[in-house]
Amino acid sequence: MARKKVYAAIDVGSTEITLKIAELDKDALPRVLETLQRTLPLGTDTYTSGAISQPVLDACLQVLEGFVRTLEGYRVAECRAVATSAFREAANRDYALDQIERHSQLTLNILDNAEERSFHLLAASSRLPDFTNLISQGTLIVDVGSGSIQVTVYDKGQFIFSQNMLLGSLRIRDLLADLERRTADFAGLMEEYIASDLDNYRLLEPKGILYQNLVILGGELPYLKRLAGLDPEANAVLGTEQMDRLVQLLLSERPSDLASQSGIPVEHATLLLPTALILRKFVLYTGVKHLQLPSADLCDAVLIDFARQHYGFKPPHDTRQDTLNASRYIARRYHVNQHHTAFVEKAALLLFDETVRLHRLDARARLLLQVAVQLHDAGKYINMSKHHIQSRSLILASEIIGLSQRETALVAWTAGFHIGPFAMDLPGFSDLPQADRVVVAKLTAILRIANALDSGHQQKIASLEVGLEPGRLVLQVKTRHDILLEIWALERQGRLFWQLFAHQPVIKIRSSRT
Repeated sequence: MARKKVYAAIDVGSTEITLKIAELDKDALPRVLETLQRTLPLGTDTYTSGAISQPVLDACLQVLEGFVRTLEGYRVAECRAVATSAFREAANRDYALDQIERHSQLTLNILDNAEERSFHLLAASSRLPDFTNLISQGTLIVDVGSGSIQVTVYDKGQFIFSQNMLLGSLRIRDLLADLERRTADFAGLMEEYIASDLDNYRLLEPKGILYQNLVILGGELPYLKRLAGLDPEANAVLGTEQMDRLVQLLLSERPSDLASQSGIPVEHATLLLPTALILRKFVLYTGVKHLQLPSADLCDAVLIDFARQHYGFKPPHDTRQDTLNASRYIARRYHVNQHHTAFVEKAALLLFDETVRLHRLDARARLLLQVAVQLHDAGKYINMSKHHIQSRSLILASEIIGLSQRETALVAWTAGFHIGPFAMDLPGFSDLPQADRVVVAKLTAILRIANALDSGHQQKIASLEVGLEPGRLVLQVKTRHDILLEIWALERQGRLFWQLFAHQPVIKIRSSRT
């Protein structure tokens, strides 16, 4: 039997650098062969001074060079190294990335927050055996990072909402460190600081959801599990009474004592109290009686993503659907016309699928087109005049779970070009790489045709069939209405498609009268 290929993931986190090496399979989660972890407080530099110091970067290089030597022993087929907020927010990140690549030959990919949190959800949903049943009821997922926390809401089996807050355990500890010597109730001070941001969150969250489940993710969970007498490497359930005892223990013990007694690295021991206080606040907020603590981290997610790409592995929960639901939530917030959007989305996806041999874009581009369609009219909430420009601005200012900043920009420019002039040298747009501008042009050409077919926002076309003939894109429609406005709009909005693909969009009408 042929030996399975081995893949690896490296997470350069704010407090720890982790390597996982695993075998992949189509029908099972990755089988981890080896895990290596090294504690290194990269985030302390970034969150306090805004940059990673050279001594800390040198230590990071040493760890990564050691990981590379380990990889060589496994003959790894592919390794992906990712970094999060410690690098994302560092003013000197470009210099740091260059040093890492020169010394270790690793290309470090900095994940945007929305990408990072989507990966965490992928890992948690894959590792929790009853995740689908769990989210059929109101479920709050709190992802406690070193630099921030992400709060995500599911209900009735669907993603509802997600919000990021700069309340990470390391950030709280370092920001408030100067005040620790000036108060006898440092824990109370931390709780007050945490509560102020949670009050702001309550203003934004969806209303009317009855929470039944609270799922906690984060790098400090293995150490909290250990203190609670649970297996650090397994999925676990923590009762609220256990949670209260854990908080009391952390309030009564110094981090140095916890480290020596429990074998927890000192750097992590100092983060357990702020983490526990955050969790207690969410327990009180939701009123749940148990916390779900899955064994899932960023490296797990990267390996699952490898299995999805290379072996066709299908995770039990489709995080791409989360991206679509996130964009739909934004659309509802800006009171987008749902009937018009649904028509344009269906038409745009049909056009995309039937013209693949012309545009040659992949499934990811199809997802970006869907998001662009859902948000193309969002700018009308701000100003009906030149709303396409407002739509672009709103999308660029939004965080859509699962999309990188680059992908969000592609969506924003596609939506922003759905009407008005299209120019490759437009200020701002011309700053994008040429390949990205071509992708936007192709998606825009499709969106413009789909949007033209419902120019009056009355969904007058009952059905649509798409065919390619030499030099023509034939749109065969059934309707019992006068669609002169749609034909006129297509003549104007179909020009970009003709310019790109040398196929003229034309309508053929079949009456739907019986």
